[in-house]
Amino acid sequence: MAKRLGENFWGDFFRLCVAVPRAMKVTLINLFRRPVTVHYPDKTRNYPDRYRGLLALTYDKETGEENCIGCRLCEYICPPQVIKVEMLKAEKRNFAKVFTLELYACEFCELCVQVCPTDAIIMMKSFDMSTADRRELLLDKDRLHQIGLQFEPSWATGNLLRDMQTPPKAPKAEAAEPAARPAAAGPAPKAGGAAE
Repeated sequence: MAKRLGENFWGDFFRLCVAVPRAMKVTLINLFRRPVTVHYPDKTRNYPDRYRGLLALTYDKETGEENCIGCRLCEYICPPQVIKVEMLKAEKRNFAKVFTLELYACEFCELCVQVCPTDAIIMMKSFDMSTADRRELLLDKDRLHQIGLQFEPSWATGNLLRDMQTPPKAPKAEAAEPAARPAAAGPAPKAGGAAE
């Protein structure tokens, strides 16, 4: 019994002597590496082109009017149902009378951006909206327009995403073959033999 305990002790001691230097090797390697931490907000990261951050509403660049027509497609497609829209009907076009977004429950799935027919709602290349009060993450129409003017927009808009997902059109058929062929001088020969 004592012999078996002695064997277990020395086996465990050997495994410990192998494991400690292996773990210390990883520690020593990382001790002399350059840090990879970005000291935000003093330094900002460069985001990838397809980064999806905060949601925002846009204005038409030519007329200065808001792009949202209050169609409520974004409200209907939103999985967590965090968007609420009320339409204001006008003579020339419709507008969103009320547009609210509960950012604290948003999944950032980009479905609202994909269905928007006027590219009114887009995603920005920023996440910088931290707060200690959840009420500040309940965004109204004015706040969403401010975010759209404050941050750089992401690459995607609804029309661009729909164009990318549309299957390519089949190539047009080539010109029709000539309709008539020249008629043969005589009757056609029978298969396997000469004409009689």
